Amino acid sequence: MESDTAVAPDASVDTARTAAWPSMVVGIVASVVMLFPSWVGGGRLPLQNLWQQQTLPDDMPFALLPLSQYYAISIFVMLLMGGVVAGLAVRVLARRRPMRSGVAALGVLLVHVIVTVQSFAVLADGLGLTRGTPGGREVLYFGGMLGGVIMGILLAQLGLWLTSRPTVTPVALGIVLAAVPFANWIGAAIVAFTTYMGYPQFVADVLRWLPAMIVGVTLVSCGVRPLGRLVVWVVGPLAVWLLPTAFTALSYALGSRVLQGDLREMAEAAGQILPMAAAVLWQPAVVALVIGVLGTLVRMLATRRPAD
Repeated sequence: MESDTAVAPDASVDTARTAAWPSMVVGIVASVVMLFPSWVGGGRLPLQNLWQQQTLPDDMPFALLPLSQYYAISIFVMLLMGGVVAGLAVRVLARRRPMRSGVAALGVLLVHVIVTVQSFAVLADGLGLTRGTPGGREVLYFGGMLGGVIMGILLAQLGLWLTSRPTVTPVALGIVLAAVPFANWIGAAIVAFTTYMGYPQFVADVLRWLPAMIVGVTLVSCGVRPLGRLVVWVVGPLAVWLLPTAFTALSYALGSRVLQGDLREMAEAAGQILPMAAAVLWQPAVVALVIGVLGTLVRMLATRRPAD
């Protein structure tokens, strides 16, 4: 009995160590891979409207994040997807070996903190914050970008926590919430490898309907029992509808040079675009719901046992 008691803690420690390093690697690799679109082409900071010295694009300093109001959605998506992908990887790998989601989350956070500190140090220097010479717009711009990045980091942690759970409902919820950001990430990756800002129309069409396909398939695999899973059926279609709507409104407000720095005007512009975008972008939500309902019915009929 004494021998068993003495060995158990050592075995527990060994198991924890065995799970720690792979989990940390998963978190680091996932977050780095999801950030790679910002590093294609050399990872230079985009041109800044408030830069204190006139600088050519090729002379902009190196930054690990493309800090700019024009890239705000892309930055948010890259950060978020790092956590989501890490969580899914932890869940899959945990079927074969011990994994620790908390350690993976620490790996994701480590990468995100490093890229944030480096990028904002470069931005602060260029805006004059380190020399004490910034104006009000520079401070507002710096604070707004930093707030958005911090939000992306926190939501990445939430995404990892959801998608790494052993139960179906939180994982399905994490997937449907990440469907639209995932499509945006693919779009950002495509643009990073092209010489123009955009992609062919057929690619845009695929990316528009891809979240509906992801959500629809997730609803089918999730099912409706227990009834708590119905929350995924509500959140999934709404996410496919409202997230693109919000991204469209935010992109318009943040990308308008006329409104730059005027928070009230930016908020009013976003508020005007929001209902117009919602009136146009609702179809994928219906498609996701139809796929989910039809797929679930087919699944129920296929698994029903014939009566004796």
